[in-house]
Amino acid sequence: MLENKRVLGIDFGLKRVGIAMSDPMGIIAQGIDTLPNDASLLNRIADIVKKMSIVKIVVGKPLKLSGQEGDSAIAAAKFAQKLRDKLFQVSGGKMEVVEWDERFTTTIAQRTQIELGVKKKERQKKGNLDRMASQIILQSYLDSQKREMK
Repeated sequence: MLENKRVLGIDFGLKRVGIAMSDPMGIIAQGIDTLPNDASLLNRIADIVKKMSIVKIVVGKPLKLSGQEGDSAIAAAKFAQKLRDKLFQVSGGKMEVVEWDERFTTTIAQRTQIELGVKKKERQKKGNLDRMASQIILQSYLDSQKREMK
């Protein structure tokens, strides 16, 4: 049996949150859902973590082109800290929550959908874009981990 190294990727937004998950080996990311950013968000993520045996969470942090934090990056960092606090209880302090530079992920997601031939009506559904952006964030993180291991 393969060791479980599932990682959860999150594209945080004030209205919606895109969710992606890696395969059990922690190699390939797949967008799985878009959740409303409401009072139940942290509990829903904690449920996913428990059900899917997640070992790490990557939260996209939308830095400015200069690398500086703007309002969106500050909001994502605050969310990541709330998530750490919530999951500390669930995991006994073992859950790592990583903040990851997500510059250009939405643009990449939009271009990818066009290249894949996704119809305009489907591309305009914001949840689809958030889910794909979370997949790109997570895949970027997973790829960086592979490079570090070499």
